[in-house]
Amino acid sequence: MRNRPGTGPLPTWALEGRSSALAAFGRGDDAADVARLTGEATPTTEVLRSAGEEADGVAVAVLRFEHGELTMDVQVHSEGGLRALSGLATGECEHAVLHVRRPGSSDSLRVGEDGRFTLSGLARGPISLSLSRMGHPPVVTDWFTV
Repeated sequence: MRNRPGTGPLPTWALEGRSSALAAFGRGDDAADVARLTGEATPTTEVLRSAGEEADGVAVAVLRFEHGELTMDVQVHSEGGLRALSGLATGECEHAVLHVRRPGSSDSLRVGEDGRFTLSGLARGPISLSLSRMGHPPVVTDWFTV
């Protein structure tokens, strides 16, 4: 990011999101197919009660990404200051690996035989999912915020 001549350094708030923007335009997945967001449910609040504890509100967002015969339904859960993902991949997903892409990092997990996946302890911020399947190019989702 450049600032105008004579205006001094950019304030911190102007640099927020820069790494996310650069990651979103990264060239590491040029050979991948893109699963577009085709459905989104407005977050709701669920009340969960544990034995001996007060009610704790948990916001849930539901997203659907599709590419050809592949569908990924993803739920985003709020766990205090952290986030969790759970989802279901349908289509040809045998022996699939899900890569959770964040600016500057990536985590991988195996998708269950039934197409289910879960990941918890995520910091808030931008995220994209990349699904690697045998005999197919990877499929990546659009970037979204958890």
